Formats: sequence, structure tokens, C-alpha cells
Amino acid sequence: METYGYCKQTIRMLIVGVSVLTVVGILALPAHAKDQSGVWKASELLKMKVQGTDGKSLGSIRDLVIDPAEGDIEYAVLDFGGFAGIGDKYFAVPWDALQLDQSKKKLVLDVSKKDLKQAPGFDKKNWPNLSEQRVIIYEFYGVPLSDDQKSKDDSKPSK
Repeated sequence: METYGYCKQTIRMLIVGVSVLTVVGILALPAHAKDQSGVWKASELLKMKVQGTDGKSLGSIRDLVIDPAEGDIEYAVLDFGGFAGIGDKYFAVPWDALQLDQSKKKLVLDVSKKDLKQAPGFDKKNWPNLSEQRVIIYEFYGVPLSDDQKSKDDSKPSK
């Protein structure tokens, strides 16, 4: 009888142990599945580091500006400068000016910190009408405007 009770207790302990390991294993899994199709999720882009082609950090992506008519990303908003969010400046960078590096953990922009300081930027609490600055922004980063973007600018009434 004593052997039977010992075996029963051992089996119970094994079942509890396996159950605990199963629950811990499930909780350790990521909360959401990683997309394997090659598309990017906005949550992956936001706060992604951006570096210049010289390898120096330029800041990180704080927001995305999307063209509602086309559904395309028009700009990535780069947070640059300052310390702990104080004195930093935002820059609307044309999406086509950014490249994903090989590790897929950061974006690369073909400007240096020195050049970026001269770029058209804005205060994070005072966003400009970016469509009015489109030509200046695209020219600064050396990105040609598409015919669609040019026609958007031409269709706006002049002031």
C-alpha cells in the first residue's frame, strides 16, 4: 500500500510540474506573431533608430505621415537633438530617403548630423503644413518628387 501511495504522489507531482512548465512556456511566447511576409508594422518603425551613412546616430522615428488618398507613407518623422526629449527637433524625412540596413534593426539616411542641423525641421508641439513644404523637404534630401506629388502641389490654390 505504501508503494502505491508513493507512486500516486509522484505521478501527481509530475502532472503539476508539467502543467507549470506548460503555462510558463505559453507565457514566455511573444504576445503577437511576427509577420513573415516582409511587410513592416508601424509599431516596428516607431522609435526605430536612424543613422547617417557615416554610422553616427541621427535619432529615431517618432511618427509616420500617411497620404490618406493613396495610403502611402509620405514622411517618417525623425526626432533629433536635445536631451531626454528637451530641446529636440522633428524632421519630416521623405519615406523614399530612408533605407533599411542589413540587420533590419535601424534605418539609414544619407545625411550627416551636421547636414541634418540645416534641414527644414519643426517643433514637436507646432507641426507645419507639410504639403506646403514638400518641394523644400524633398530637395533637401535629394528625393525627386513623383508626378503624383507634383500634381498635388499644382492643384493647390496659391495664396
